Amino acid sequence: MQSAKVAGEIRALLAMAGNPIGANDLLIAAIAIAHSLTLVTHNTREFGRIEQLAYEDWE
Repeated sequence: MQSAKVAGEIRALLAMAGNPIGANDLLIAAIAIAHSLTLVTHNTREFGRIEQLAYEDWE
């Protein structure tokens, strides 16, 4: 349930900034944030828009 709440907050913030991301990436980021995880990705273009998200770029 916490992940859904985080997803809603992120979606609202990104929408207000005019920088939305895809629904799947939004949910992935929300789950990582809700569980205090570091996301490993090469999709820094979208995930980089989320300030609260800890991620590593593994090319």
